[in-house]
Amino acid sequence: MVSPSFTPRYDRIASLVLIVVLGLAVVLLVDINPNILQARLGGDFPTITVSWLLIASLVIITSTGADVLARAHPAMQTRSLPTLNLGVARFEIAPGFWILPSFTVISSFAFFRLFSNTMVQGAAFVLALVAAGGLLLVVLVSQLYALSREHESRQRALLTLQAITYLLAFACFSAIYFTRFRTLYSASLVAATGSLLAYEVLQWTPRKQVVLLSAVVGLILAEATWALNYWATPFLLAGALLLVIFYISVSLLWHYCSQTLQKRLIVEYGLLGSGLLGVIIYTAFQSAP
Repeated sequence: MVSPSFTPRYDRIASLVLIVVLGLAVVLLVDINPNILQARLGGDFPTITVSWLLIASLVIITSTGADVLARAHPAMQTRSLPTLNLGVARFEIAPGFWILPSFTVISSFAFFRLFSNTMVQGAAFVLALVAAGGLLLVVLVSQLYALSREHESRQRALLTLQAITYLLAFACFSAIYFTRFRTLYSASLVAATGSLLAYEVLQWTPRKQVVLLSAVVGLILAEATWALNYWATPFLLAGALLLVIFYISVSLLWHYCSQTLQKRLIVEYGLLGSGLLGVIIYTAFQSAP
């Protein structure tokens, strides 16, 4: 149980997931159309399609629903939340609960559409919907369990959220590298993605400067992206390499914020990261033509 006096509103959660899945289905159907409306800003700016504008609208819906569900939890009543002032009304918001639900939509669309030309389009379509719906359902429920005062429930929920964060990070990093945008754009996108997902993990620690620490993670990933753009490697390997850097950085910062960082952990993560990076680089060279 999340709390002796609180039970998640699974009916509301299921309704939100259904709306998002149906909306994503519409977006994917629109995106399949070869004559899809595109906006070319000129120069070397990336092309913006109507699909991404629809995804942005879907992200707003997802974030709003996640916000309402989170603020309904009794544990949120004692927290000091940011206030949105619209002049005629003031609303409390919980932006920390927007990140992961939004990225379940973004990453599912961005990652699986990369395979639309190599897989049967129907398979890619179904996989994107199943991934988005399944991940969103787990994220929304886990975020509520993460607010629990019961240590075991809270820890299981946090581990689940962290695992999903790393999965979404891999999908987004791979999709961004696949586009082969100029470093100015690709590094900026990776930095923004990495910072937001790092904040998602670190916000559950007692430290207050998690925004700054998350920005540091984004900067590290941006520098790694700059180097990767000079190296012709498959986008999945590039995504895996960025994921390793993200994982090591966030894990060390997690222990730092939780005041459990020790020299032993630094050595262990250093060896683990070096080993994983070595395997990825070796695989990349082996797969090179």
